[in-house]
Amino acid sequence: MRPSSAAGAVAATDGRELSVGQEALWFLHQLAPESSAYNVSGALNLHFPVDVAALGSAVARTTAGNSQLNSVIRTVAGEARRCPGGPGTTLRVHELVADDDTVRDFARNWAQRPFQLDRQPPVRVALLRRGGAGPDVLLVAGHHIALDNVSILLVIREILDRYAARTAGTGLPVVDTGAAFDHFVRRERDFLGSARAAAARAHWRRELTGAGEATGLPTDLPRPAVYRFVGAEIGVPLPAELLARVEAACAAENVTFFGYLLSVFQLLLHTASGDTDFVVGYTVSVRPGRTFRDAVGNFVNTLPLRVRVEPDGSFPALLRRTSERLWPGLVHRDYPFALMPRLVDTRRDPGRAGPISTLFVLGADDPTDPFFGIIVPGHRVERAGLTVSQFDVPQQLGQFDLTLQVLRHAPAGRAALKLKYNTSLFTAATAGRLADGYLGLLRAAADGTLPSRPARIAHHP
Repeated sequence: MRPSSAAGAVAATDGRELSVGQEALWFLHQLAPESSAYNVSGALNLHFPVDVAALGSAVARTTAGNSQLNSVIRTVAGEARRCPGGPGTTLRVHELVADDDTVRDFARNWAQRPFQLDRQPPVRVALLRRGGAGPDVLLVAGHHIALDNVSILLVIREILDRYAARTAGTGLPVVDTGAAFDHFVRRERDFLGSARAAAARAHWRRELTGAGEATGLPTDLPRPAVYRFVGAEIGVPLPAELLARVEAACAAENVTFFGYLLSVFQLLLHTASGDTDFVVGYTVSVRPGRTFRDAVGNFVNTLPLRVRVEPDGSFPALLRRTSERLWPGLVHRDYPFALMPRLVDTRRDPGRAGPISTLFVLGADDPTDPFFGIIVPGHRVERAGLTVSQFDVPQQLGQFDLTLQVLRHAPAGRAALKLKYNTSLFTAATAGRLADGYLGLLRAAADGTLPSRPARIAHHP
């Protein structure tokens, strides 16, 4: 990948290597520079009177001192490179005396503005002031090339810490939590030349050889000749009583919560498409050890799972197959997804997002850090003496045909589902039927009433 840059080439000594995942995201950005599909964001209700000057200072120090966040990406000797020392990030203040829905619409539009990665830092921060109509909202948006969802929370956490220190008349030392990502890139380069990578290549070649190109989900609209990264989402609450039954079923079947929900997602795709052999993607963290726990960067990889559904098979049998296929994949999780298509000579179809069309994501909080409970809507947390709660803003829409995201807050016994769908392919009505279908399959599986051949989900284009 040797993309050109409108900003021109810079000296080779000024550039840092990108990870393979970052190179793939840069390639996608070059294909669709106006897309916001790979924007990530986080927003908080601030349940305290806000000192705007102190918050602006906290934002400036957090972003300027982070080599991932104060960078631009430019062409260096024909290759894309991350160049630190780019323009700084300042707090943008917007006065919005409005209800939650109006504020959420503004926040969504603001967060989904595309980034010009060759001339802008990959992060922006805003304060939405509500003038007594509700708590002020802190909004952080970034491009996935520099931030994953954990990193967004880390950046927000640091902003709050610096704000609290500033208002208390103290200070915090500047620690470049983005610098660790350069070590991660070097580790990845070393890994790709190792025997471990050779074993991973052999595994993924076996896994993908002969797999169907994509799940044959019937679409409401004709598939565009060139894939459009546009989307929307539907939120589906997961009742506490159903969550408890699913957890009990996981214990009874001796499977993980992740494997159980992913198996039901496979069943949903089968009942919607009729396919029995297809590939579904799932995301994993590749943060190597505790050293990188608080590092800012893109530490996420996507792994493919070869799915084989037996039309007359039992759900426990599907669970066992899923578990058996997941563990070898997790062993080889460090092999970059962007390199997998060439293992089986997969040709890129411009009408599809890539080798996979559907994705499963499980997000869970960190039980060792109460701040990460912020992922659950309505759950208030304390940080540095400040009370905050999540202000939900849709994000990462249109990356794939369908994405099922599950957010779990285990200590509170709560979880929520989001079905993200590509709006150039599906209508909201179809997405709603799929979301309801998933919840119905999950309930039947947990109750032990799932038939061996579940009814097909009706499609009404």
